[in-house]
Amino acid sequence: MITVNSHASSFNSHAPINSTVAATSVLSVSSDKDETLATASTTREVTNSTVSLLARQLSEAAIRAGSRLRSKNEDSFHAITGDNYIVNKAHYGAVPPNTDNPELLARARQANGFVDGTDSNPFKGLARDQLSLIAGDDSGSFTLNERRSAWEELQATAPKLDNHSEPTPAHGRDLLIARLYRGVEPPVALPPATRENGTQNHADFLNREDRALISDMYAYAAAQGADLRFVDHLAFEIGTYRHYSDGRQLAGSNVRYDGEGYQVTFDFKPEDAAIASSVLNGTAIKSTRFDQGFLQYILHPAQGAFSNIGGVPFLEKMVKKFSSEGADQPPLGSEFSTLKKIRIEDHIVQTTNKNIRLPPFKPVVEKLNGVWTVTEHGKAEGYTMDKITGRLIKPVEPSDLAGPQRSEPGLATGAARDRTLLEALSGNRETPTKRWFWAGNVFNLIKSLKP
Repeated sequence: MITVNSHASSFNSHAPINSTVAATSVLSVSSDKDETLATASTTREVTNSTVSLLARQLSEAAIRAGSRLRSKNEDSFHAITGDNYIVNKAHYGAVPPNTDNPELLARARQANGFVDGTDSNPFKGLARDQLSLIAGDDSGSFTLNERRSAWEELQATAPKLDNHSEPTPAHGRDLLIARLYRGVEPPVALPPATRENGTQNHADFLNREDRALISDMYAYAAAQGADLRFVDHLAFEIGTYRHYSDGRQLAGSNVRYDGEGYQVTFDFKPEDAAIASSVLNGTAIKSTRFDQGFLQYILHPAQGAFSNIGGVPFLEKMVKKFSSEGADQPPLGSEFSTLKKIRIEDHIVQTTNKNIRLPPFKPVVEKLNGVWTVTEHGKAEGYTMDKITGRLIKPVEPSDLAGPQRSEPGLATGAARDRTLLEALSGNRETPTKRWFWAGNVFNLIKSLKP
């Protein structure tokens, strides 16, 4: 039987793959009594509409993967594994696919239900090369939640350790290369995050010490019968920390404002907060192989409450295991045998402060009878509008005026400050003198998530 190899088709193969081949591969996951039908499908048109639709999509995805000129470092899964996906997952589920086909609409709804934890995976049972094609296809043929469903099935069906073999550091290294780098380990990528490397695989930025530690964690977790996705998640968090200049480009905060403008504070749930405090103030942190800067970063609610959701207990086990106290640690419990679906509301405590509220928004321009004009508030703030170009002219503040520049205390001559993610992606090193961040939208998205 001819199948589509995900790695070859994604990066090396430029030969078109016809729909008959893709249909054959799809049918190969059927029951035994359907094997005859699967074989016959290589010589005749598939009549089942559901299979034909998916087969055609897989065929087209394979052709796109083979012909797409992709940077060797670009992570095709970034859109469905990054933090942006987690925050916007509810929004993605609310956007229907661009089709009137009832079967495609039904599959998209099932994928939405799967990522919300209320339905089964629509791609369960597909071959791993087919799952890889779906998860990595960014053409819009599959919805983001469909791609996420395929990616989760990839993780669930990843090769596991042979029960008859003893895990070794070398085996842990093999797991790291297979799970984080799809078989080929790249050199260590260097921060900071920029517009050019913004979608690069975060794991590329893991340094040699990080990779050695994560390899040992894979070997240990495999020996303990733990779900290796716990290690995957932790490796991704360390990689993200490295990518963004050891977290300095991620100016995080656990304080937001809701849709009504009230201040809302987010924190770990009490059990996780107690564990975080225990790790940061315990004795193991003094000898652990984990970067202490990373632990301070990820165990602070400004970052960890959102990105390390549900992962604090496993992190505690790893910090202690890979320290001078490791030999005295008990084995991993059964709670780590399967990574269960995470409900954000079960892991984040939010507190609304009714005494702190953003001032009401006052626009500086408004549209009257199809014409934009400066409002009274805008005039009071000094804004004007050019009558010829119609452009809004912002009042110049003293800090915007050209003049001698002062060096910041402690900054060496010619040294550049760490740039935030926003500055890096904008390509502009100058920070605006005023910037409002309306976080109510982020709050509403997070509040509506139902993983």
